[in-house]
Amino acid sequence: MNRGRALIALLLVLQGAVLADDRPNIVLIVTDNQSEQLLGAYGNEDLLTPNIDALAEQGVTFERAYATSGVCSPTRATLLTGLLPSQHGVHNGLPSKFEIPDYSAVTEFRSLPQTLADAGYSTALVGKYHLGVPQEAQLGFQFWVTFPTGHTTSFRDVDVIDNGKTYPLQEEHLTDFWTRKAEEFIRQQSGDRPFFLYLAYNGPYNLPPLVTREPENRHADYYRKNVPRFPQEPVHPYLRRAAIEDSDVEDVLKEQKEYREWGVQDAESTGAHGAAPELSYGWQTIHALNNKTAMINLASEMTMIDDGVGRVLRALQEHGVDDNTIVIFTSDQSSAFGQHGLWGNSSWARPHPVYREHMQIPLIIRSTDDAAAGSRVASIVNQYDIFPTLLDLAGMRDIEIESSPGSSFARLVHGETQTLPEEAYFEYITARAIVTRDWKFIKRLFGEPSELYHLQTDPAENTNLFGDPGYADVAKQLDERIDAFFLQHANPVYDPWRGGTGKAILMYSERNERFEAAFPDWRAPFVERLQPFSDR
Repeated sequence: MNRGRALIALLLVLQGAVLADDRPNIVLIVTDNQSEQLLGAYGNEDLLTPNIDALAEQGVTFERAYATSGVCSPTRATLLTGLLPSQHGVHNGLPSKFEIPDYSAVTEFRSLPQTLADAGYSTALVGKYHLGVPQEAQLGFQFWVTFPTGHTTSFRDVDVIDNGKTYPLQEEHLTDFWTRKAEEFIRQQSGDRPFFLYLAYNGPYNLPPLVTREPENRHADYYRKNVPRFPQEPVHPYLRRAAIEDSDVEDVLKEQKEYREWGVQDAESTGAHGAAPELSYGWQTIHALNNKTAMINLASEMTMIDDGVGRVLRALQEHGVDDNTIVIFTSDQSSAFGQHGLWGNSSWARPHPVYREHMQIPLIIRSTDDAAAGSRVASIVNQYDIFPTLLDLAGMRDIEIESSPGSSFARLVHGETQTLPEEAYFEYITARAIVTRDWKFIKRLFGEPSELYHLQTDPAENTNLFGDPGYADVAKQLDERIDAFFLQHANPVYDPWRGGTGKAILMYSERNERFEAAFPDWRAPFVERLQPFSDR
């Protein structure tokens, strides 16, 4: 820590020492690839999520919360920095290894954990990090429990990193392990200073090959007897295109025959589904559609997380800090589980899909008062609003998050009225979108198709109105708003639409040829040592 940061931290600690009992603890629970449609609090009657539903009854449920991007590393970077991917430079799921041994992809920006640590908070990461080298604590975290990768292939027999020690987790389900370590951190708190717990589950994780394998958890038998009703639609052309482009001819012919012109077949009668690790990710994703094993897997892992949420809430009560702890439940980004004939997040099809199922996330916030208990908010909020909101709730609203497009919605959490911008923005490399109360517009680079939906009459986004002369003015206005927003906020170095690049990776499998052709001076994704953020 440099002298400027050390002085500010000391002043904040001294100031907070008198007010320590009044400063709230913060527990931020983030799940992985989870749609809000998997929760009872959002209307799902098939999945068992009683603890998360109870949290919603005690707090505020946001009905229109949106992720800023379509995959995990960018959205987690946004949660912790309040910045867009085209500002922080993380555009895709980061690799597990870097040339710089202690690399952190967002260390140069103000972050939520570092800001709270500098203010005297005890800080903990428990769960998925996926923003740099995971072996040692980063970004102001002090208690550090994670695992070496970002992509999940199993919840059992995996290595974990526990405060500097790496060891195999052999018997315990990984979700239960994260929960146990979160309980341990809570019990360690002495009460002389507030704490921040970032509990980042890597479940329910509905991506292949994991999701088409038989689940190994205590809730699987229940869902085998009570298979949830998931959407079942023919394979979307975007998913079909990704599967073809990533496969050789023999794979394509084999799979086309099994899927009978791309319809959805009954897994039990055709035998066409199941884990297929020898095929491309595109084909594995198609295997997940209408696959009862995938449905059971996703549902049972969601209930495993709900168990964990219940245990964490009980730990707060038993430790006597429940009344002074803000609890937030959300996910990194959403993920389709059959809607529109798609499965997975925005990276699993081409062009990259940006339906509601990829953008809309759960967001439940229980404050330290019960003024808004059980309320539901229809205002549009975005991930980049969460960092300033938490600072506001913690009494640190005067701290500036430089260049962030976000703004605090803390008054809504307290049950007050508040006027917010009725729009949210999204970007995933070659796709950008704006959502308003009435409209959703998606534009894409390199001649890929645009989409326009009227959300009041078509909330499921089934009828693309782009190209209809009657809606040309609406599309033009929304297009201009997207351009103006990113022109105002994006850093040209990391703005792919202006020839920018990404940190470590842009397109998966190094499919960056279109950027190289379109932008003669284009720079390949890079990793370099960054100057840590300082308040000075």
